[in-house]
Amino acid sequence: MSRFQRRRAAVVALTAALLAAPGVAFAASPGVDPQSVDLTLSPGDSKAITKTVTTPKVLPKPDIYFLADTTGSMGGSIANVSANSNSIMSAVNAATTDAQFGAGDYKDFPYDSPVFRNDQSITGAVADVTTAINSWSAGGGSDGPEGNLYALHKAITSAGFRSGSSKIIVWFGDAPGHDPVCSAISGEPTDVTEASVTSELKAAGIKVIAISVTSGFPKGLDDDPAAFSSDYGVCGASGGTEGQATRITTATGGAFFSDVAPDEVKNKILEGVTALPATVTAQTTCDPGLSLAFAPTLPQTVNSGEALTLSETVKVASDAASGIKACTTKFLINGTEAGDAFTQTVKVNVAPPNKAPDCSKAKASVTQLWPPDHALKTITVSVPDPDGDKVTTTITGVTQDEAINGLGDGDTGPDAAWVTGHSDQVKLRAERSGTGDGRVYRISVKASDGTAECAGGKVLVTVPHDQAKPAVDTTAVVVNSFGS
Repeated sequence: MSRFQRRRAAVVALTAALLAAPGVAFAASPGVDPQSVDLTLSPGDSKAITKTVTTPKVLPKPDIYFLADTTGSMGGSIANVSANSNSIMSAVNAATTDAQFGAGDYKDFPYDSPVFRNDQSITGAVADVTTAINSWSAGGGSDGPEGNLYALHKAITSAGFRSGSSKIIVWFGDAPGHDPVCSAISGEPTDVTEASVTSELKAAGIKVIAISVTSGFPKGLDDDPAAFSSDYGVCGASGGTEGQATRITTATGGAFFSDVAPDEVKNKILEGVTALPATVTAQTTCDPGLSLAFAPTLPQTVNSGEALTLSETVKVASDAASGIKACTTKFLINGTEAGDAFTQTVKVNVAPPNKAPDCSKAKASVTQLWPPDHALKTITVSVPDPDGDKVTTTITGVTQDEAINGLGDGDTGPDAAWVTGHSDQVKLRAERSGTGDGRVYRISVKASDGTAECAGGKVLVTVPHDQAKPAVDTTAVVVNSFGS
């Protein structure tokens, strides 16, 4: 095999999690916060709640298929992955739930058979995947490009991806792929091309992480496949252009790493599976009379492991019946369920609209002062609430229909005094003019139940001229009973 035998030294800055010893888990606390909220709202009301959805560092329920170029120049990369396969899978398992793995490798037409091997279909048995990876050995190949596109095409159906999983192919190699891989050389019903493979990967929902190592072509997986192609004469003129891996990973929402030294492949695999886009969507079910809306609207995409902050508005319909109602939302990541931590519940106690206290029904504890002995007597005023809520009543003023010091009243004053610490009480003087028709005190009040309030209430307390007849309110006379 004719190859560029060029190695490029690379100093790679990795995150702390990726530099951890084998078996150490990624730092992650995925889920929605808060998971449960209890509210009391009235029909027609709404409430905005801030919610944070922290996506998992590794996508939920991942099916990760390791696809390796095992031609002659790939010995260093194969050794690196083989030595670290257990730590790679352990780290993934520690960062997510229900992870499974598979492995396959490829070489090239027309001298290697098979060109693609599905060494282990997707499985939860890590030991079986490790055994498959350990079976890889570098050898074969001929001209520059390899059977990359054919291998990707076969892996889509051979890997055994589960329904509802996060499907990921981790592909590493050091040379571009022949384009096209014609049916005459592959035996497939139609030609395999970059365009056809890209379309197949997208249709299957598979994200591709491509790791281009430095043991072969100067630009590795992204190099020009036509420049050094010589073995596919049966397919006609060599095709394809630079940038295969970049275009495939971009189209599938994956990740591309270039100029990776063979002994850094393990680290880039871990970096890749924790750098994929995570699209957050929501499945919400609400009891009749409730609805939920998110701002910004979903779906929204962040990098895996990042948090998305949402304003969640719960609204009660204007005709909603009273009682406990709930909305349950399951947040999905790339359309995949991510576990109980991503399910939230909003419970609403739908209560009738709050009614204000009724100041028109204010009452005084005493409505008539007798005898007119000039003493100050304490009066307490109360205001009822239609809902039975606790009410704070406040006396705002007192007027009377006689002068404070007039004829025949004993020349005492003022005729009202506040009661310190009691907004609902006032002291009134048991006094009236001996020459008049009795005194009428007018107590003005307001009240609040903490949510709604009323004002303009008025209570009358009288001091009759004598016990034979009630006092008469001379409305034209308005005197401040406090004397100012």
